[in-house]
Amino acid sequence: MHPADSHDLIRVTGARENNLKDVDIELPKRRLTVFTGVSGSGKSSLVFDTIAAESQRLINETYSAFVQGFMPNLARPEVDVLDGLTTAIIVDQQRMGADPRSTVGTATDTGAMLRILFSRIGTPHIGSPQAFSFNVASISGAGAVTLEKSGRTVKERREFNIVGGMCPRCEGRGAVNDIDLTALYDDTKSLNEGALTIPGFSMDGWYGRIFRGCGFFDPDKPINKFTKKELDALLHKEATKLKVDGVNLTYLGLIPQIQKSFLSKDVEAMQPHIRAFVERAVTFTTCRSATAPGCRRPRGRRRSTASTSPRPAPCRSPISRPG
Repeated sequence: MHPADSHDLIRVTGARENNLKDVDIELPKRRLTVFTGVSGSGKSSLVFDTIAAESQRLINETYSAFVQGFMPNLARPEVDVLDGLTTAIIVDQQRMGADPRSTVGTATDTGAMLRILFSRIGTPHIGSPQAFSFNVASISGAGAVTLEKSGRTVKERREFNIVGGMCPRCEGRGAVNDIDLTALYDDTKSLNEGALTIPGFSMDGWYGRIFRGCGFFDPDKPINKFTKKELDALLHKEATKLKVDGVNLTYLGLIPQIQKSFLSKDVEAMQPHIRAFVERAVTFTTCRSATAPGCRRPRGRRRSTASTSPRPAPCRSPISRPG
């Protein structure tokens, strides 16, 4: 047992950080403690700037001098005594940089630690003819698969935020979106007549130049007169390099372009007119892929579960109630 866990209190004596005035307090461990008070009363100064800051400083001191050279230099908080301090996990109110596949596990590296654990205890197996198995010795301690590509052997990680391990339908996001086509364009008009109603997709700019010069459809024909091939090119065509008026450009269908430009970002961080468009045109639902119902595991595909761990033995020790 760590010495800090041998007693049940965190003792703070003489805290003077920011607007604190020699605050003395005892906090019980393994309990839920709530700090309340008006703005400026010192809640954050005590919790974040004193207790959590000292915990982080002590953790940093456990690293080698080389590693500490790459870490921020944390000063000791203004406090006389901090006794019984243990590791602190800080969840503050600041927005962190994230993509749609970010989770608590990716933000805290808990997911990486669990992959290391399961790469050690997991048993690889073949499964169905299309399945692959995890290598016990794997890339960065994560699940990986060895395969042939272009005549050479490579290893790829298989997890929900790496392409090889994603659910094929939701692509690791855990949710799918249905786009209302009537919110994208007025099919009674042609592109040159301003059929598109997507923010930023003006025929006066680069999009108009690409649509007129791509050759996949007639920009003067109403969209409801498009052939199936033309409509598919307008909506779904994958990224295609082309040259328009001597300029190298890339054509991308409306649906993948919307997913790339709008749906890969945090909706709350969007400009108001773009957020209004997304809320009007897009419906988000939980992934229920036919090939991976419920993503099989959170946001992963069926084949990425081809390594299993033994069932743990049931705990038969009595659990005593805390005093």
